[in-house]
Amino acid sequence: MATVTAGIAAAVLLAGCGAGDAGKAPASTSKTGASATPGSKGAFEVEAALKNADPAPYSVEITTKSFTGSTLTVVMTGRMNFNGSGPTGKMTLKSSDSVPKDQAFEAETILLEDATYTRTRGADGALGKWQRTELGASYAGASDYGAYAQLLLDLGPKARKGPTEVDGAPAYRLSGNLTQDQLRSVDRRLYDKMRATGTEEFACDVWVNESGRVVRFEQWVGASGNSAHNVATFEGFSAPVPVNAPK
Repeated sequence: MATVTAGIAAAVLLAGCGAGDAGKAPASTSKTGASATPGSKGAFEVEAALKNADPAPYSVEITTKSFTGSTLTVVMTGRMNFNGSGPTGKMTLKSSDSVPKDQAFEAETILLEDATYTRTRGADGALGKWQRTELGASYAGASDYGAYAQLLLDLGPKARKGPTEVDGAPAYRLSGNLTQDQLRSVDRRLYDKMRATGTEEFACDVWVNESGRVVRFEQWVGASGNSAHNVATFEGFSAPVPVNAPK
């Protein structure tokens, strides 16, 4: 159960960036969709791309794979809206085949600006009732993942890893460690989670495209004494989608 719990914590923390330890694995290779070999072809200035990113609200398909060690434990998929007054969306979390059957789970979450709704699928395959959790007025999330890219840029030259590619398209990779204090004014949801778990800093990598959008995100998470790693991909950028409370 500890393995499953770590995976769930990793996926849930992705509502912001994530909480992790300072030590982390090397950058991803092309096998996971992101090339770690910088090149001059298609290079662009990442700072300008972030600054000039369209401020209009948008939605994007997100797939997150959470690993405990090298074992895939949780997959989270769904579409999220960003650049509004707060992130909203619908996500499904499901344990992988590596999780024992008596510990397997599936859950659906609806994230609104003022509350979250969650329901789980029971052993009989039936979905349970929606459970509502209120979010306080000060419990705001980041407008979008570009906020974390900017925080990494603020760390200086050491965070700039150079131009690369994600799924064959130009991107720029940023990498570094961020602290609780840096998250306080950017993502209060994640800040409060970090305080609750006693996490002082986390390590993350961000890949930004020419439009200033984050197209890939990796984070390293410490939860209940376990080391977890999240890999998130973003695709299918489009107009915002309606997200309503369940009836």
